[in-house]
Amino acid sequence: MEEGKLPISQLEKILQLKGFENEGIVLSGEVGGDAAVIDLEKAKMKVKEFYNSDSEVLLVEKSDPITFPTPKPGKYAVIVNANDIACSGAKPYGFLSTIIVPPGTSFDRISDIQKQIHEQCYDLEISVLGGHTEISDAVRTCVVSGHMLGFVPSDFAVPNKLKIKEKIVVVGQIGAEGIGIILAESGKIIQDVLSEEEIKQGSKMGKLLCVAELALEINKKFKPSLIHDATEGGIYGSLTEIVAYRKFGIELDKKPSISLILQKLALWLDFNPYRIISSGVLVICIDEAKIKELEVFLLNLKIPFDVVGSVIEEKGIVKLDGEILDKPKGDQVIIALKKLERMKIA
Repeated sequence: MEEGKLPISQLEKILQLKGFENEGIVLSGEVGGDAAVIDLEKAKMKVKEFYNSDSEVLLVEKSDPITFPTPKPGKYAVIVNANDIACSGAKPYGFLSTIIVPPGTSFDRISDIQKQIHEQCYDLEISVLGGHTEISDAVRTCVVSGHMLGFVPSDFAVPNKLKIKEKIVVVGQIGAEGIGIILAESGKIIQDVLSEEEIKQGSKMGKLLCVAELALEINKKFKPSLIHDATEGGIYGSLTEIVAYRKFGIELDKKPSISLILQKLALWLDFNPYRIISSGVLVICIDEAKIKELEVFLLNLKIPFDVVGSVIEEKGIVKLDGEILDKPKGDQVIIALKKLERMKIA
């Protein structure tokens, strides 16, 4: 397709893909319409019912783009934004996307991205409120930037604070997103490193990144002090960000567990597995008295987790074996992909 906006006939087709139909939407995306209109009182009812709360409902907003290579940028744009909204305690409600693709991209590709957005939003009961789609030579590959809003009763809003002596729990499969990206880009040469069964398992892991519903359930049952989705920079980057400008720090008792697949890929491509993009991994700060209950909850769901450390009084640092972890310097998936590209050329 040529540079510019989508032709009206094609725009009309993708605007039919509206995700889940939530209460309170007065206007959403339409040809000639520039904004969504929401009846807030109606929109708030669902989250009040979820938490069984009559307290004041707060609006939460988040925006995040998908720029790493993936055949499913629409799906992951919804997931990463929904994860972050849910980590605040808010139930995701509506989503808007800006889709920018390079000239020559087919309408089928654009339509497929919008279908991904529609399907993921439908699964998570999120309404597609609108957005913008454009063909531009400003990009070399597809970029999907998402903006999401959600609602949370004030008595269930996650404080996003660290409390001294509380425990740090890592929930989920570290590096799953990085594994998925590497496998998608590696082609046949991955067969020299991983078995057929490991490739299947790794591909499956790379798709299980949505933890919005899990974060909401953990918040509803345990009211932790902090819930954070470990994305770019991996688990170490995430922990460092959490304490960066706070009066407390974190002391790790051990390294979080990682899969054999991630270990093999890290050795092969020479990257730090604890610093590779890890969407879908939750970092939780919770009172020690609630740990056993949380463990039983996660075990019943068969979700991997590690109690890795505690909150300490040392300001703004993360310590492991007495050493302070370096601050994040980009994501290790970039190193992995560059080395992978050199291998493919050789």
